[in-house]
Amino acid sequence: MLINNLRRYAPLYPVLGILGACAQAFTVVPACNSSIYCSGELLHRVQLARIFPDSKTFVDLKLVRPENETLADFAKLMQKTEHNPSREQLAGFLEHHFAEGNELEDWRPPDFNPDPSILQEIADPKLREFAKNVVSIWDKLGRKVNPDVNTHPSQYSFLYVPNGFIVPGGRFKELYYWDSFWIIRGLLICNMTQTARGMIENLLYLVEKIGYIPNGSRVYYLGRSQPPMLAAMMASFFAATGDLAWLEKHLPTVEKELHYWLEKKKVTVEIDGKNYVLLRYMADRSENGPRPESYYEDYYTAQVLTDDAKREAFYSEMKSAAESGWDFSTRWFVTAGKDVIGKLTDVHASRIVPVDLNAIFAGALELVGDFRNRLKDRRAAQKWWNLAKYWRTAIDKVLWDDSDGVWYDFDAQARSPRRHFYPSCATPLWAGAVEEYDAPRYGGRLVRYLLSSGALDFPGGVPTSILHSGEQWDYPNAWPPLQSILIGGLEASGHEEAKKLAREQASIWMRANYLGYSTWQKMFEKYSAVQPGHEGGGGEYVVQDGFGWTNGVVLELLQRYGKEITLHDRSGSTLPYVRQVL
Repeated sequence: MLINNLRRYAPLYPVLGILGACAQAFTVVPACNSSIYCSGELLHRVQLARIFPDSKTFVDLKLVRPENETLADFAKLMQKTEHNPSREQLAGFLEHHFAEGNELEDWRPPDFNPDPSILQEIADPKLREFAKNVVSIWDKLGRKVNPDVNTHPSQYSFLYVPNGFIVPGGRFKELYYWDSFWIIRGLLICNMTQTARGMIENLLYLVEKIGYIPNGSRVYYLGRSQPPMLAAMMASFFAATGDLAWLEKHLPTVEKELHYWLEKKKVTVEIDGKNYVLLRYMADRSENGPRPESYYEDYYTAQVLTDDAKREAFYSEMKSAAESGWDFSTRWFVTAGKDVIGKLTDVHASRIVPVDLNAIFAGALELVGDFRNRLKDRRAAQKWWNLAKYWRTAIDKVLWDDSDGVWYDFDAQARSPRRHFYPSCATPLWAGAVEEYDAPRYGGRLVRYLLSSGALDFPGGVPTSILHSGEQWDYPNAWPPLQSILIGGLEASGHEEAKKLAREQASIWMRANYLGYSTWQKMFEKYSAVQPGHEGGGGEYVVQDGFGWTNGVVLELLQRYGKEITLHDRSGSTLPYVRQVL
């Protein structure tokens, strides 16, 4: 459980009083205003000409000349070609005005240790060797920002951060917000506290500079964030180091980020005549046009819509869904159902109140109260604890479905729960967003729901949904962070059957990851739930390897279950899908 402390039962303030008590003036940088990396004719022409097979490639390039000179030269090209440059002319323009970004330098984490103590806690020798191989990947994923990015920021799409960090891998060459949580957890398990601290301080740096943590450290990600896990990262680091002075120094910045979510993402939901304030994902509405990193895909998907207003609304909803980290999924298709799954133009993420977002936020509120209490600021602690208590109550009233025994997302416009399975349903237990005395009861209900859902019937892990939409955050893909949340939530409930189920799912996931690495010597971003160890598919890009959060989750599960997990079933027989690589 992210939070493991005594609950406080102070009387709730009225909703407006709570939010008023948390009000704080702060400045938020608006959405990206770059006429090259985020909007404008140059971006439009290049991306639709499909110069590069991956839309992200262009917006990651470095400008050779200043932006105003580049735009002036592009205007000359447009005039020369009567506003109809060929693909070859555009490619020639790029060759002279852009270069491969040199914003990142390879960086070896100074505290990297190829043989950390965690390895001695793993009973199975083959899993121990596997874990050692996973640990070695940290040394390959270290990067540091070239100082020139700070000197000439307008020539890069990269947002400067001061410390070295671990990238996810593959096409993802920058910091990503929620990825960083599992990467940092893995680093701490490997006793790499200096690297973990540097990564957290990079995120704190972005909050101070921008007002929040963007989706990723690129200008084209401005205007959208990702699940607010900064407080949980701070808690993990403090638990590992006990560094109270560091906590005191950076706590105001953590609170600043929570104020951002309270200010920008609130939605009011009426249930049984009472109003409840919760959060939803909603990108900055001032940023128009397709997502720059997926411009081509968004633009052509939107062409089936009948007018510009509907296309702009679609682009905004795609950015809002990307803010969730689940880009993309039937979770955001308002038509998703047993008979009609829907498609990308049915994405309406901003009207859906998500279980995981609100559970993570409730957990963050409680953690910040705990931090303030550690610093002997009881008055501030009580404010945050009261707000956390309110959020837990709102989650219970709006998102808990007592008939099914599970938390569902809620459609604020349709005023109804979204009764589909997603592993995010376990987040309230994982994030500590339930009252402690109730956790075992919720854990028992969740076990029954999961067993009846059919979601646990797969040999390669729990799929992201049981709806086959072709999107990457749906069946049959199994994602590492969702395994962590589901397994961690079951374990944290304290319910014996739930804990047993958690260990079983941890074994399944570990064997699948072991099989994949033994076969391809890679850790994938996502896996197939139906073919253990095989890479996942779907979505807008090919599967990436590396991979930051995959490594972190493996190490987390081995730390928790390494003394008992083996590559064999209970009878001592090797499982069929592992036997071929032993």
